[in-house]
Amino acid sequence: MTRLYLVRHAQTAWNRENRLQGHSDLPLDDQGERQAARVGRWFAALHLQGIVTSHLRRSQQTAAAIASGNGHHVVPVIDRRLAEMHLGAWEGLTPDEVDRRFAGAYAQWRERPTSVCIPDAEPLERFRVRVREALADVVARHAARTCAVVTHGGVIALVLADALGAEYDEVLRRVRLENAGVTAMEFEGDGRAPHVVWVNRTDYLEDLGG
Repeated sequence: MTRLYLVRHAQTAWNRENRLQGHSDLPLDDQGERQAARVGRWFAALHLQGIVTSHLRRSQQTAAAIASGNGHHVVPVIDRRLAEMHLGAWEGLTPDEVDRRFAGAYAQWRERPTSVCIPDAEPLERFRVRVREALADVVARHAARTCAVVTHGGVIALVLADALGAEYDEVLRRVRLENAGVTAMEFEGDGRAPHVVWVNRTDYLEDLGG
């Protein structure tokens, strides 16, 4: 049995301001650093045998906090395929700004994300392929082991959609994936038909506030 903990990175200033990040490479803000420290302490009680992270700073910093809290000296491995989808011309904008500049496109995105063509953004199919390839490699490399995968909300939503046979649009719209939240999955044998154990665990953050 392979167990993966999918961790959404901790908070950045743009998360706090509700700005779309995509590939924009922001560090954690002060609250994000506190969140990362908490999730690191939570993982300290687990026997992690691997940590894989997106190359973006917000993920690398969260992964470093998990590594420092784990007593087994696991060094995070970077996999660029685990980065968030590149959001092109929308990066750095709030939803209201997107709607004003792109004729209500964010409101349309809320209803059906994949129906929107974002200027200069990464094609959805390219994003799907790289994330699926990355996940398959992580499962293969960590067969019968326990691994933390530190990544982004869009990546985790895609993994959950595949695992549950659900539409990516529906998962993006209806599943809350918070900063420093942990989703657990288990894979048997060849890694197909995984089990979703829980989604978006954040109880270790409860007294941190906003």
